Amino acid sequence: MPKTSSVPKQIPPDTFRQHNKDKFQRTVQLTQKAIAKLETDGQVVTLVAVCETTRGFDKQGKGLRPITILRNPDATALFRQHSPAYQARLQKAKTARRKYQNSKVTQDARATYKGLRSSDLIQIIEDQRKQIAELKNQQVKLQSERDEAYRLRDETLQQNTRQLVALTQLRAKSDHRRRK
Repeated sequence: MPKTSSVPKQIPPDTFRQHNKDKFQRTVQLTQKAIAKLETDGQVVTLVAVCETTRGFDKQGKGLRPITILRNPDATALFRQHSPAYQARLQKAKTARRKYQNSKVTQDARATYKGLRSSDLIQIIEDQRKQIAELKNQQVKLQSERDEAYRLRDETLQQNTRQLVALTQLRAKSDHRRRK
C-alpha cells in the first residue's frame, strides 16, 4: 500500500510569488542590457560574455550565472536569438535533420529487401537492368521521333515560305499589270 503524506501541500504566500516574479524580471532585464551592450561594442554574444557583462549592470554587483539565464525561458530565448554560436548550431541541427530524412529512404529500402535470399536479390537487380535498358531504348526512339518531327516542321516552314514568296510576287505582277 502506498504511503500518503499527512502533511497538506502549502500554497506559497503572495510575497514569495512576488519575489520570484521580481527575480524573473531582473534576469530578463539584465540579459537584455548585457546583450545590447555586447552588440553595440561589436563583441560576440556568448553565455559567458553575457554573464560577465551583467555584473556591471547589476545593482547588487553579483551579475547572473549561466544557469540562471538558462533556467529562465524568456532570458534563454533572448540569448538564443542574439547568439551567433547558437544560431550556427541550430543550422547544423537542421542540416543533420535533412540528412536523416534522406537516409530514411535507405532505411526503407533495407527494410524492404532485408531477409531476401541472394538469388532473389540478384533476380531483382537483373529485372531492374532490363527495365533500364528498355527505358533507354524507348528514350532513343522518342528522341529520333522528335528529331524527325522537327525536320518535317522545318521543311513545311520552308515550303510555306516559298509559297508565300511566290504568291507575293504573283500579286505584285498582277498589281503592276492593272496599273498599266
